[in-house]
Amino acid sequence: MSTVPSARSRVALLAGVIMVAGGLAAWWILTAGRAANEGFDITDEGYYLLSYRWWDSNPLALTGVQYLYGPVFEWFGYDIVRLRLFRLFTVVVVHLLFGYSFMRWLRGRRPGMPPTRLWEIAGTAVILAAGGMCYSWLPQTPGYNDVVLLGVLTLTSCVLWMAAAVDRGTPVPFWIFVVFGLVIGVMLLAKWTSVVVIGLIVITAVVVLAGQTWRSVARGILYALGGIVLTALVVQLFVVRLNVAVPGIVKVNKFIAGTSYSPAELLQLYWSSTIDLFGRTLVAHGLLLIATAVTVIARWRRLRIAAAVIALIALILSVRRVVVDDGALGGSQHIPLYAETLLAAVLVAVVAAAGALIAGRVGVTDCSRLSRENRRTWVILALLVVLPFVQAFGTNTGLYTIGFNAFAAWAAVLIAVLTGIWATPIVAKATVGLVLVGSLVATATIAYTGLLRYPYRSVGHAQLTAASTLPALKGLYLAPAAEQNYHLLANDLHPYAETPGRPMLAFDKMAGLVLMLGGRPVGEAWIAPKERGRTAAGIEEVCRKQRPAPPPVLILNRAISDAEITALHACGLDFHADYELLAPARQTIGLQVWVPKAERAAVATG
Repeated sequence: MSTVPSARSRVALLAGVIMVAGGLAAWWILTAGRAANEGFDITDEGYYLLSYRWWDSNPLALTGVQYLYGPVFEWFGYDIVRLRLFRLFTVVVVHLLFGYSFMRWLRGRRPGMPPTRLWEIAGTAVILAAGGMCYSWLPQTPGYNDVVLLGVLTLTSCVLWMAAAVDRGTPVPFWIFVVFGLVIGVMLLAKWTSVVVIGLIVITAVVVLAGQTWRSVARGILYALGGIVLTALVVQLFVVRLNVAVPGIVKVNKFIAGTSYSPAELLQLYWSSTIDLFGRTLVAHGLLLIATAVTVIARWRRLRIAAAVIALIALILSVRRVVVDDGALGGSQHIPLYAETLLAAVLVAVVAAAGALIAGRVGVTDCSRLSRENRRTWVILALLVVLPFVQAFGTNTGLYTIGFNAFAAWAAVLIAVLTGIWATPIVAKATVGLVLVGSLVATATIAYTGLLRYPYRSVGHAQLTAASTLPALKGLYLAPAAEQNYHLLANDLHPYAETPGRPMLAFDKMAGLVLMLGGRPVGEAWIAPKERGRTAAGIEEVCRKQRPAPPPVLILNRAISDAEITALHACGLDFHADYELLAPARQTIGLQVWVPKAERAAVATG
């Protein structure tokens, strides 16, 4: 026997959801705004910003993301705080778009829901709250992972608009296809490996449009291709010539061909890490999954009581596991832990959906709304289930490391399942609902702690008390020791970097130092210890075309290698003959700073 709430109680429930989800969304949004002027990472974040600073003069780059955020950074006057706030704005807007698009489509699949805008608002608030995962551990400055994630959600929103039109028997507006193509073009520019997730979404779109006619499919493909061409045209005319940008990206990808993972190695990494995550999640939350399955088929009174007891115990144990094992804390050190929490949430939805379908088919319970879904709906829901994994293809870590930032897709799945199993016992609906709320609380907590307690390669909020005195870091608050060190290094190098754009090389992973000193990279902005061949190839490529003048200042946190010494020969420089140590490393914040001997002599006599 199932309990179907009245229309009035459903409206009250929607109002409650808006209050809870809206409050959690506001928590992480306000936290992100508050933290926008705090901390600075000289490694990855420094690399992003340095490539954006010189986006129009340094075509050697792994991806084309600098052609997207570089002009924005320049428009903001190279203000890091404003760029971070711009990222927050885009994250909020795209999650609102995805949330509304999903709920607009889902209304057609849930005709029993009350005819009030509270339906769309409630679901959108839930998905916006789930968007806090974008701030779980990555740098606050936007990068190519943001472009892919936001692009994926936008493409999925377009698919949902297509599906809504097909369900209603109306033509899909042409502008949906054009936007679809525009976004694909932007994603390919930002990260070419996004072709994997783009392909999956395109297949979904074709299945959806085939619900009308194959002529609709052809029409959609034509307009989408037009959107891609339009993206290329805008980039070519107003941003950068493609015959400059594309060869630069291709060259860098050739540089790393011998040092990066092969496709087979990447697939093996993805498979093993994902299987390991599923295993850990089943160990940690297996009882909750079993309890969910039991609650769905609990038709008889005694079984419903037993199922309720089991579900309550399972929920308590899962919450305890999350709290004790730091499964709701942000920061890179907690990724494996909170990944279990989020995966458990969507697995509860999958188990509940499967249980409701089976129970309805064999007559244990009444048929739920999920039992009457069409093929298009199942394809869309399947896309949403795999989206967090597939959108991370191309990363050299486990898929969940980057992928679970797209938790909004799983929040949508939870909404679809919860609203589609009203025919099941109330304890089943309560279990899924509590898991949804718990996952949103976890998401907000992860975002809050990831921003303030465990920010990316930085000390926590309480220790970021010193306002930066460097122009490149204006408006940022740093740890006092870091601010003092950066200030001292800038003073020591001031005679050699009075004019912005002084060529500099910082080995290894110190692109942020080049940015804050007003320097510009020689070759690719990224310099990593395990990719010295890639760095050397970039230096040689630049010097073959035009030798940097004056010669670059060299900053090292290690001894210079033969690879770099040889690469400098392409610039007409002999490291041993042409460079001199500025001062002992203990006087230059523990770094070796090498400057051209001729300039050193001129500074000394000037």
